[in-house]
Amino acid sequence: MWQEVSISVPFEYVEPISYLFDRYGYGLSMEDDGPELIKLRTYLPSEARQRFSHIEVGVKLASILQPLGELVVTPMDNDADWQNAWKQHFTLLRVGERVVIKPSWIEYEEEPGDVLVELDPGLAFGTGYHPTTYTCLEALEKLVRPGSTVLDLGCGSGILTIAAIKLGAGRVVALDIDPQAVQASRKNFRRTGIKALVDLEQGTLPHRLASPGSIDLAVANISARGIRERASDILPTLKPGGMLIASGIIEEQHLDTEVALVQAGFVNVSPWPREDWVTLTCNSG
Repeated sequence: MWQEVSISVPFEYVEPISYLFDRYGYGLSMEDDGPELIKLRTYLPSEARQRFSHIEVGVKLASILQPLGELVVTPMDNDADWQNAWKQHFTLLRVGERVVIKPSWIEYEEEPGDVLVELDPGLAFGTGYHPTTYTCLEALEKLVRPGSTVLDLGCGSGILTIAAIKLGAGRVVALDIDPQAVQASRKNFRRTGIKALVDLEQGTLPHRLASPGSIDLAVANISARGIRERASDILPTLKPGGMLIASGIIEEQHLDTEVALVQAGFVNVSPWPREDWVTLTCNSG
C-alpha cells in the first residue's frame, strides 16, 4: 500500500525539506498552507521504512534549528494513483515581472513578454519558493543582457542557469562541488534543450572555465560564509563593470558579508531583502 507523507514548513525550509522528499520519496508537490507556510507532499510504499527513516532523520535535524511541524503519514486507497495525485498541488509560480515557473503538465498559454521556465518534479529543489531563489530570479531578470556570459556558482538543480539562458544569456558556466547536483543539472539542461549553451562541471573557483575577465554576471546562491570565502575568487572572473548576485545570506549576516565583498574589491553593494534573507548585488568597479 502507498502512503502520502506531508509536512508544512516555513519558506526558508522549503528547499532542504523538498530535497529530502525528492531524494527518498516518489514525486513532490508544494502548495500554500496559510501565512508563510508551504505544505510539501511525497509518496512512499508502506514497506519502504528505510526511505521514510532518512526523511524523518533529516526533518529532525532541521528542527534543531527551528521547530517544524510533524510529518503526517496518510494511507492511500489501493486503487489511488499516487503518480498523478501529487501533481494537482503543483501550481504556476510567477516571479518578478516576466518569469513564469510552470510544471510541464500544466496547460498555460504564454502571455506577451513571459519568460517561461518549465520544470518537472526532478527540479523541485529550487523552484522559487525559497526567498533566496526567488530574489536571485528577480535579480537575473533585471541584470541579464542579451548574449552575456553568466557564472552560476553552486548551481544546484540548475534553475538559475535555465532562467539566465531563457532571459537571453549567450553562455553560462555552471559549477557545483556536489556530484549529485551536477548530475541533476545535466539532466535538467538536457531536458530543457539548453545543454549546448552551458559549460557544466563539478568544482568551484578558481576554475579554467571562468577565466579572468570572462564573466559579465555571476550569481552565487550559496551561503554567507561561502560568499565571504569566494569573493576574492569571483572578482577576477568579472569583466570591468561586471556584476555579482550574492545570495543564501541570513539577514543577521548580511552586513558582515557586505564588508567582505567591499574588502575583496566590489563596489556599489546593494541589499535585496526578502523575509529573513538578503541577496546582495554589486559590481567589479
